[in-house]
Amino acid sequence: RTPGGHDPLVRRDELESLGVQLPVLATVALGALPGAPRWAGRLLAAGVDVVASGAAADTAETWAAARDEVPFRPVKATAGDVARLAAAGARIIETAGAVPPGVYRLGPDEDAVAVVDGGSPEVEDPDVAGRRIVEAVRGGVASRLWVVATPGLDGLPEDVAEAKLRALAESAYRARLVFAKEQFAD
Repeated sequence: RTPGGHDPLVRRDELESLGVQLPVLATVALGALPGAPRWAGRLLAAGVDVVASGAAADTAETWAAARDEVPFRPVKATAGDVARLAAAGARIIETAGAVPPGVYRLGPDEDAVAVVDGGSPEVEDPDVAGRRIVEAVRGGVASRLWVVATPGLDGLPEDVAEAKLRALAESAYRARLVFAKEQFAD
């Protein structure tokens, strides 16, 4: 357990109690995204499971705009004023700090496999990244693991960041297929 009392893994029971449903090996981009904070639709189109505005620090307005653009996906807020974000309805907030009750803290202590390097302009190969996910899950529980793009994407051109996000989603999809095949082979 972390000093804040959280287990360092996807706490599905906590998310479900907040009305948030995620697939196994849920994908999320950590940190900010390049350009204006209007990324929710682009993240959806790329296949990312948890969408966001892309702002470096969300406001209630940037978070609400992302939620309104993609109302049927979980929307992550990137910490700004955590209390205001929670009051606006944010249920997942990316922060190293504390969050109010009723909010899932997506923090640096989460159990995650980073398959997209936000600091590199090279677009990852989904086959290679998918294998990294499968290797990370071996001996563990896939539903307790986040599949992430690390912070830094905001320093890349928008088209490169978007390609990297598509690779993120595709790698998780391929890993899910491996586990589904194994499940039905037994």
